[in-house]
Amino acid sequence: MPCTLVIRGKHFDADDFFKKSKLRGYTINYKGTPIFKNKPDGKKMMHTSASIQTSSAGFNDMPKQVKDTIQYLERNRAKLENILLTRHIDYAILDFGVALRIDHQNILIQSEILSKKLIKLAGELGLSIDITIYPPDLEEQLSQQGQKRRSC
Repeated sequence: MPCTLVIRGKHFDADDFFKKSKLRGYTINYKGTPIFKNKPDGKKMMHTSASIQTSSAGFNDMPKQVKDTIQYLERNRAKLENILLTRHIDYAILDFGVALRIDHQNILIQSEILSKKLIKLAGELGLSIDITIYPPDLEEQLSQQGQKRRSC
């Protein structure tokens, strides 16, 4: 999973934000649209959120995700400062996706290091940091859950 910058707000005008900031490469999910595209009459989004990939490094390469994200923040600093100026942003988060390495035999604990440079840049831009840890067999587990639901 790459590192993704997620900007979200209940009354966030994502189109206006991207028009003013001139940031590129984003995806927007609008408040009021269906959460699941295959269920148009189902639950609706409660917030508008926008996602921007800051690193395409994989689950197993947190140092590369951090390096890429620092470069992205530095390169786009002036544009990202609009986060601090934009009303109705409830939060902006850098979400790092990493693989769970704990196997209870060879690896008993897991920690991830965030450089002070990343933390400083994120803080100056009003960004929180999230590390989402994914099990190595996530796709298999999701597939099994889907099969269980279909058989019920």
